[in-house]
Amino acid sequence: MPSLQPSQSVRPSNMPSLQPSQSAQPTSSLSPSNNPSVSSSQGPSISSSPSSLTSPPSKPPSKKPISVTQNVTNNGSLSVSIDVCALGGNERPAFVAASIATVESIACGTGSACNAAMRNTCGNSQRRLSRQLQTSNWQMEYEVTNTLTCAVASCDSPADLVAVSSVSNSVTASLSSAMSNGSFLTLLSTNLVQSSELDPSIVSCLVVWGVTETAVVANGEIGTGRFYPDWIFHSGTCLEDGNEPTHMANDESWLLDSLEECCERYFSWDTNACMNVKGSGLWYADVFNDVCVTDCDVGDGNNCGGQANVFSDNLYANPRKCCETELAWQFVEFCEAKSFKSSCYGGSGLYYRGDSVGVNVCVKDCEPASGDRTCGGLVEESWVVLHDTAEDCCSHEYSWIDNELCAARSTYSTLNKYWADKTNGKCEDDSVVPTEDLSTALYDSIETCCSEGLSWLSKTVCFAASGVSLTGLGTNKFYIDFINQQCAKDCVGTAPCGGLAQQWSILFDTEDDCCSQISWIPKKDCTKKA
Repeated sequence: MPSLQPSQSVRPSNMPSLQPSQSAQPTSSLSPSNNPSVSSSQGPSISSSPSSLTSPPSKPPSKKPISVTQNVTNNGSLSVSIDVCALGGNERPAFVAASIATVESIACGTGSACNAAMRNTCGNSQRRLSRQLQTSNWQMEYEVTNTLTCAVASCDSPADLVAVSSVSNSVTASLSSAMSNGSFLTLLSTNLVQSSELDPSIVSCLVVWGVTETAVVANGEIGTGRFYPDWIFHSGTCLEDGNEPTHMANDESWLLDSLEECCERYFSWDTNACMNVKGSGLWYADVFNDVCVTDCDVGDGNNCGGQANVFSDNLYANPRKCCETELAWQFVEFCEAKSFKSSCYGGSGLYYRGDSVGVNVCVKDCEPASGDRTCGGLVEESWVVLHDTAEDCCSHEYSWIDNELCAARSTYSTLNKYWADKTNGKCEDDSVVPTEDLSTALYDSIETCCSEGLSWLSKTVCFAASGVSLTGLGTNKFYIDFINQQCAKDCVGTAPCGGLAQQWSILFDTEDDCCSQISWIPKKDCTKKA
């Protein structure tokens, strides 16, 4: 039995007492115990003052599952045949707005979880780019973003992967198809015409082309900002997806801060393809078809000729420069229009020698299908000499033809001049009976035509043959008719009229003046009698 008296030991016992303390009053302590009580409390602890609430009570847990989304972004590039970057005032923003509205309409349709935004216009970035195409020639670079709800929180289930692929392929297919079949241009033209900031004529002969890249998937910021060479999947470019091989991740000397630096270090033999996986938008010559094409995949637009060959294809900023340098044997305007596949090029409107099209005068550089009879066809070769006017062309190319006659035949205009029909002994009005002999001379009047072109005929005969009424013609002066040895009056009718005087005839004011020149003829026989 334990002692009823407390132990006098100075040191506490190593074992607790088996009996509870018999103290009648609990001991009050001003400081908390350093050790927890072995036995449970016999009642609730009563505080002298209530504790303060530092936070509200928690809400009941939500019964609705957490929704995780991811963004699927397709990057694309776009250019048109006019210089968008040279547009001033509000015109450029209006053009860009119409372009991005067209992209969104075709790529997104009516989907509310899809939108399009411009990333870069004429080299001015509007947001941080995941792949900066520093060597591209695209006027506008955009992105189409679709927001998808993931089947699992990690967004990597088979259903998620299928959804991402389906959305990405849909965007690419829609835009590529619209570029190729012309519906993109049609809608863009409509949007441009509806803009109050732009002249509706801006859509005349407009040509558009572009590319759409493979989608980038991200839950937040796109890309890591550190580029590495893709030598695993052989894409020919650098990536910044954070999936670099272990040896590159462990040694940052492999990683570079920009796509350009990475391409120059690891793909120096073809930096263009490295920096522009879908094409640079620059132009190169397709010498087999005598046309310049765009550096982009076939099917991404009517102008796309496939990826340029780094070893054989020189790249140019526009088709005109490409034509001038690589296809110099072609007329540059024709080559440029052919490269754009523009159906509204109507020629230069200048004149050239018509021999090549079976015409013996000058013809105009325009399409005969236009209905203009002066058109000889579009000039295709650069060696063809062009002239500003038909007269200029005639004087340089057909100098042996009367310039007025050549110009009149070139422009299908009438010419109120006369030409001598030596076969039939008469003069013809060219506006009525055009001469087929382009080497013939033209005369201002029928009288000059008869006297110079048919000088062996008398005026009376020539005029009569030419259908001219002789009534009232002549000077009524006198001339010597050497065949009849008489003086005759320069008129048509009864004597003393002897018909119209010839060009070489000397005219005398009176009968006596004329008779004095043939004094050996008696006076009574000097003048022609009835």
